[in-house]
Amino acid sequence: MERKKYPAEFKRNAVELLLTSGKTQKELSIELGVPYGLIGRWRREIDLESPGNEKLKSAAEERIKALEKEVSILKQERDILKKAMGIALKM
Repeated sequence: MERKKYPAEFKRNAVELLLTSGKTQKELSIELGVPYGLIGRWRREIDLESPGNEKLKSAAEERIKALEKEVSILKQERDILKKAMGIALKM
């Protein structure tokens, strides 16, 4: 059985989708109909520092910033709930 070859543009789009969509590698592999490990390999092969990949790099940075903001909000909510539970337990 011959291996299926994927065009470079398809690989780049799959990696970009992985970085920007918030979907897991497993979800994307099912959606795109490619073996699970390929998307991860493509991601490693596409060096985000190389010329021409600024779009992927900025997408990854945006995703990181959004996740950091979400973590910050969740920590604040957790702290508020902890304080509320402490007050409720003292009554």
